[in-house]
Amino acid sequence: MPRWQAMFVSVNKAASTSLKWLVADIQDERPEQFHRSLSSEVSRTMTIHQRRMWAKTPTAASLSDEELAGISPTDGWFVFGAVRHPTARLFSAWQSKLLLREARYVKEFGNADWFPRVPQHPDDIVADFSRFVSALGDEANVIMRDRHFRQQHSLLKPNRIPYSRIYRTSEIPQLVQDLEGHVRARGYDGAPLKLRRVNETPLPPVASLFTPEVLTTCSRLYRSDFAAFGFENPMPTVPDVSDHYTGATVAEVGRLIERAERIGDLSRLAKLHRAKSNSANSSGDDVGHPGRRIARRLRGWTGDR
Repeated sequence: MPRWQAMFVSVNKAASTSLKWLVADIQDERPEQFHRSLSSEVSRTMTIHQRRMWAKTPTAASLSDEELAGISPTDGWFVFGAVRHPTARLFSAWQSKLLLREARYVKEFGNADWFPRVPQHPDDIVADFSRFVSALGDEANVIMRDRHFRQQHSLLKPNRIPYSRIYRTSEIPQLVQDLEGHVRARGYDGAPLKLRRVNETPLPPVASLFTPEVLTTCSRLYRSDFAAFGFENPMPTVPDVSDHYTGATVAEVGRLIERAERIGDLSRLAKLHRAKSNSANSSGDDVGHPGRRIARRLRGWTGDR
């Protein structure tokens, strides 16, 4: 955000959805532009992650070397990120991307031995998470290259990027307060900053998920995160609730899986129609052809003008 001398470095599954909407609000990005995406995101809130839909906010990659060199707290910039307890973050990523069967992950990993089944019993959830973490014992597992599962240290690069502060997710209220003070000092006169509450996952963590084997693997896989960000105990804080999931929880997970699968169906169909329509346009078909009409409608909806 050059106008406000502020830069956010995002870490997936560490309040990134809420913080990106906060940045979008400061930048006066229009929510409707994100909603036009044909992605398989399961809610309007999640379309904030479609980077090509942003209109007013540059990425670091789009800046020149000279511009990047000037981004530093010593030059008045507020450079910030947020991190989450590594074990809790791993469970959140597993739940939202794999257990709930987000379309892209089903396509890429659905045939893997460690991919979770659609749970029929509460114990299935605990067993499948444990099986997944066991598979991660091999650090070469391809899913570790995915940003949702990768070490936070490798995403934030604190040895290369000069941060004003890296906050824990438990410190988000302080982050919002610090960011608001910074941008208002530079002329921001919008409404008070307010973080959107986003609940992407239905399952709270329960202690039975975090067996000694799971904790040992997490300690090894995310040792750089534990060391760099001061997380001492591989066991995350869990709510003071039952140690096991219930049949009602399993039913809700099943409902969300069905929703994700249907949204994936619609996304694939919409993209297929767009591709066919674009092909019809490029071949010079008659303007009245149904494909041309579909193309015009899709371009109007997705903003591809």
